[in-house]
Amino acid sequence: MKATKNIKTFSLTALFAALILVATAYLKIPIALGYVHLGDVFIVTACFMLPLPMAAGVAAVGSMLADLIAGYVIYMPVSFFAKGVMAVLASLVYYKKFTWLKAVVGSMAGSAAMILAYFFFEGFMYGFPVAAANLPAQFLQPLIAVPAGSAICFALSKIGYVTALKEEISINYRRQDREKRSQPDRETVSKPVGNNENVSENDDRES
Repeated sequence: MKATKNIKTFSLTALFAALILVATAYLKIPIALGYVHLGDVFIVTACFMLPLPMAAGVAAVGSMLADLIAGYVIYMPVSFFAKGVMAVLASLVYYKKFTWLKAVVGSMAGSAAMILAYFFFEGFMYGFPVAAANLPAQFLQPLIAVPAGSAICFALSKIGYVTALKEEISINYRRQDREKRSQPDRETVSKPVGNNENVSENDDRES
């Protein structure tokens, strides 16, 4: 049963990473610096379905690998950071308690942080006048991703199987997180026992 739950989690995580990669690398329009794409639609959706660390991970890794495939290697580090931050902000707003309005606000906040990260990156790389001239084109992406992603999330929230799957993945993640955190405590507790045994052995030898 535990293995089945892990498979579901890994499968959904891999699915979103692949969707973000494909939609970013292949469903794109080149602009003066970089390109705009549909990958953010699936980042917004991933933030609804996956716990925050997983959503941030698929957003960062999927976007970074998309830059590699699309030939924008220089953008890989900033994409990893910018998309990860975008996912973190969006998840904080609407992952636990979803409403359509929260999805819009969260994805807008994440998109704003993402645009800001790219602006500073391009400013340092090409000069801030050039980055400022490219800024209006950067807003095309959230103009598509925010309403489309929020609409998809709202539709998914009305499907019983999807919400049950989301809850199952969330519970499984929290359980695994608790187990990881409890392991150091168990090791700490077990160490004094061994030390006491050594002390008792030394006492026996001295006597």
